[in-house]
Amino acid sequence: RLLGWLQPLEWKALDLSLRIRPAEATDSRITLIAITEDDIQTTLNHPISDEDLSELIETLQTYAPRVVGIDIFRDRPVGDGYQRLVQTLQASDNIIGIYRVGTNNIVLPPPALSEEQIGFADAIIDNDGFLRRSLLGSTDEQTNYRFSLTIRLAARYLAEDGLQLDNGVRDPE
Repeated sequence: RLLGWLQPLEWKALDLSLRIRPAEATDSRITLIAITEDDIQTTLNHPISDEDLSELIETLQTYAPRVVGIDIFRDRPVGDGYQRLVQTLQASDNIIGIYRVGTNNIVLPPPALSEEQIGFADAIIDNDGFLRRSLLGSTDEQTNYRFSLTIRLAARYLAEDGLQLDNGVRDPE
């Protein structure tokens, strides 16, 4: 075990146990909107323009969601409608966007979002090429502690119920 020879076998056992467990019930409070490869090939221009993205966000906001997570890198204008997208993002405090803090290829967050409205999307890929873990917090190049998109979404969602995530770098326990 100390040499890591059992790691591939442990990964296979974990993968198998996750595949054979009973499916979890779908949570009706969560809605995922995905842009699939089929969508891109058949109906959408890729990448989605700022105009179309702002229209989508505005449509979603009519349903009064607690939080909207946008898992699309948007560090510079794409197509038409950049000013409309900036206005849409600034008008909504329930939107969380992504960026990348990893040292290899940093992707800046959307400039229209505040610090509390961004979470990183970096991930740890295991040596066999599979994603099994998720980072919840990490430091950037300036050693500032940052939270992931997952934590930002959960914190914003739970804040509506008066629940706060308190521990972190000040309380490692």
